[in-house]
Amino acid sequence: MSIVSDNMKYLRKLHGLTQDQFARRVGIKRASVGAYEEQRANPNIDVLKAMSKLFSVSVDDLLKKDLRKIRETPNLIPMDKPSHTPLVAEPTPTEPQTLSSIFEQYYTPSSTSRPAPTVVAAPKPVVPPEPPKIVATPPPVFQTPSFNNVYENTSGAHINQTPTIETEKSNSPTIQYVRRSDFKNYADKFNQGDYLKRLPTFQFPLLAEGTYRAFESGEDFVVPRALLVGHYINNWYDIADGKIYIMVARNLGVVCRRVYNQVKIKGTLLLSSDNASIPTFEVPLKDVMEVWEIKAFFSTVLPEPTVSLDHLKHLVNQMQEELNRIKK
Repeated sequence: MSIVSDNMKYLRKLHGLTQDQFARRVGIKRASVGAYEEQRANPNIDVLKAMSKLFSVSVDDLLKKDLRKIRETPNLIPMDKPSHTPLVAEPTPTEPQTLSSIFEQYYTPSSTSRPAPTVVAAPKPVVPPEPPKIVATPPPVFQTPSFNNVYENTSGAHINQTPTIETEKSNSPTIQYVRRSDFKNYADKFNQGDYLKRLPTFQFPLLAEGTYRAFESGEDFVVPRALLVGHYINNWYDIADGKIYIMVARNLGVVCRRVYNQVKIKGTLLLSSDNASIPTFEVPLKDVMEVWEIKAFFSTVLPEPTVSLDHLKHLVNQMQEELNRIKK
């Protein structure tokens, strides 16, 4: 099955996935990916179906066609092409007027009677003009961002993309922050402009352009009582594996977790904590209402070095697989 091995390696590198990321999305072990790509093992039908769904390629093409020789590779996320609207409207042509109609419109024949004497009226007194009235401009309307939590995959991948919110260019954006004691209230009113305008604010330099909000951390972050500054994420496909996010979801509230994107495989997001006492679980994409990527945090306590138990278990499993392979 050299064609399957070559196609697997080609599609994985084409979409910028490491062997570990590809293994998690297909639902297999990373060592198995290496064995498939090096032609030491053959993928079963379940793995082929998972690859077909992930890369939008039929199983028949994976088995029979060398996709490296195909010039156009299917795109996993097709975007709708914007409609082109002319910048300048062309004038509508009008019919030319006849000479007689122009004379009738502007020429009036003089009367044979003598004109009446012209009476010159007395000049009117000069009245100074009134000063212009100053009209107060209404305050700008507060726009709340909107997260795209819709994914459809019938005949192909379709994305319900929300418009990007324009933000004011500034080297020190104004950041609203939410105290931990107000998390429940925020989860209920996160999209209400009147509530958001009452949140306390501060400014922090050196941040790139975008929409930011800060949240007080708890036990789900390595440094409790820190202030986490998050950058707003508009679409689910911008969520990168292994990064820390503040997430607002139904029946969950406001949490801080490391997130792994499983939308294309299961329609869910996998939430993991650096705190070993907090379990790992999945959240359906449709229940997610807001996602903020952590860009900075403020704390009076320096973080202690920690070791992830999940990562250690993963390394132990990899070593066991390699030992079993060597014994064979």
